[in-house]
Amino acid sequence: MKKTKETEDKKITSSEILDSFLKQNSEDHYNFEDTVDYKVSSGSLQLDLQLGGGFGPGLHRFVGINEGGKTSEALEVMKNFLIEIPNSKGFYIKAEGRLSPEMQKRSGIKFVFSAEEWVVGTCFVFESNIYETVVGAMRQLVSKNEETIKFCFLLDAVDGLIAKNDMDKSFEESSKVAGGAVIAATFMKKLSIALAKRGHMAIFISQVRADIKLDPYSKAPIRQTSATGGNALLHFANWILEFEPRFKGDLILKNAGDKSIDLEKNPPIGHWAKVTVKKSPNEKTNLTIPYPIRYGRTGGKSIWIEKEIVDLLLAWELVNKSGAWFSPSEDFLQLLAENSLTFPPKIQGEASLFKVVEEDAALLSFLIEYFRKMIANEV
Repeated sequence: MKKTKETEDKKITSSEILDSFLKQNSEDHYNFEDTVDYKVSSGSLQLDLQLGGGFGPGLHRFVGINEGGKTSEALEVMKNFLIEIPNSKGFYIKAEGRLSPEMQKRSGIKFVFSAEEWVVGTCFVFESNIYETVVGAMRQLVSKNEETIKFCFLLDAVDGLIAKNDMDKSFEESSKVAGGAVIAATFMKKLSIALAKRGHMAIFISQVRADIKLDPYSKAPIRQTSATGGNALLHFANWILEFEPRFKGDLILKNAGDKSIDLEKNPPIGHWAKVTVKKSPNEKTNLTIPYPIRYGRTGGKSIWIEKEIVDLLLAWELVNKSGAWFSPSEDFLQLLAENSLTFPPKIQGEASLFKVVEEDAALLSFLIEYFRKMIANEV
């Protein structure tokens, strides 16, 4: 082709260079893939309010002491993920030997233990604590995902992982736990972008051990959280929630007006779980959020959402209190009437108010959806 002045003067643009580069290296980036976004409810209206509607794709960390509620809340998120996200599956990594039959029953999740049973809407239990094996399984599921399944990975817990080479070491040898900072960094470098971009979620549970500071260069650094995994997991996580210890004052008694505990006359019927936000994408860092737990429930109903609804009805003045009596506002009655629902004009005592909300299934379902929509619009 004979060069003309026009072709000689034409220069290759930076956009053309980039376009060519992206096409030649398409296996090494995610720019040609659509970003997937969603919000999965935490199960608590109060927690959702502070989370901006719930948890999105990517990595989230739940840290704290034993029996602080980390696994229960992680399973609640997975249950909602499987309900709310189409074409989804759960993948529970049992690295520390927990997940008792009682916990499975409380969670409301259908757990399976064979590949053949693992269908959409169920959670496979992967019983392994070998770091390389766990990472390999997650990478293959994410990278060879021709069914475009959305996965919710739950690692319980980072502390239980161990490198394959360490399995054969004697107790006298210095064993290198895979939950440490170096291995955690490698883990997330391999998976973090793919998880978030393709709409998968991972929840990593960690125990409290080593301080992680918000600003390592400050003379008086602020403690962000105390958890295993080092700064790698701190950096890659979208949300870090630290589950606080439970004290006597956190118990919810049958008779709220009587603070004395009596296992027969005034037993605990629940407690306030408390999480402190240690990292957030919406300026909620260091905020402590309480949410109520109701004892004796199964099927993923341990979070006492009815109590949260009653608290919100009062806080937003949809129901007003005068002494021991509760009465709905005119706006609230009109809203219910528009949705073919009713509410008593007067209710005596908080226990009776709870009964109205808990026993009317249609009203409860409407109020849960109503407040979730309100929360989504506010944040």
